[in-house]
Amino acid sequence: MTWGQRLRRILREIRGERRRWRRERETDLLALRRRQVEVELDLEAEKRRRQLHLEQELERMRRQFELELTLLEKKQEQDLRDYERYLAAVDQLQVQLRHAFSQAPEVIVLTLHHHAKRLLDRMWEAEDLQQRLQREQEFVKFLTTVYEDTLQATTTEGTEPLLPRRALRLMLHTETDKET
Repeated sequence: MTWGQRLRRILREIRGERRRWRRERETDLLALRRRQVEVELDLEAEKRRRQLHLEQELERMRRQFELELTLLEKKQEQDLRDYERYLAAVDQLQVQLRHAFSQAPEVIVLTLHHHAKRLLDRMWEAEDLQQRLQREQEFVKFLTTVYEDTLQATTTEGTEPLLPRRALRLMLHTETDKET
């Protein structure tokens, strides 16, 4: 046998061995390809399930946030109406002060009115509930004192007090406390 014949025979054996190996592994390769397709389909189905879940969760969150926003807007509107009523009451206080203390300088009435508005603003802008309650107490105490001074001035027979002394004293005392 010549070298050429030997080489051809070796090549035939190699090709035959390769064909035999492919036939033996063909079922394994088909099973592997089927499994790969199944895995890809499973992954795609899982991806769709997760995407659907995320979309549902996003929709739920969107509805929840819209509801919270609506409630917050209603609360803000109510707060604004309440604040406007408080301001109207403070403005009415100024009219009552002018009536009760007609002899008092206008600057005194304006100062008391301004102080009441400032107390209202501080109460309204309080950061937490405890601070708001404390400021509300200060506001109510001041208004009560002004009311008592006004009531005393309008019910006293004879001499009319020239100034709402207790309200001024409280205002000065409150401002002194704030500075220290």
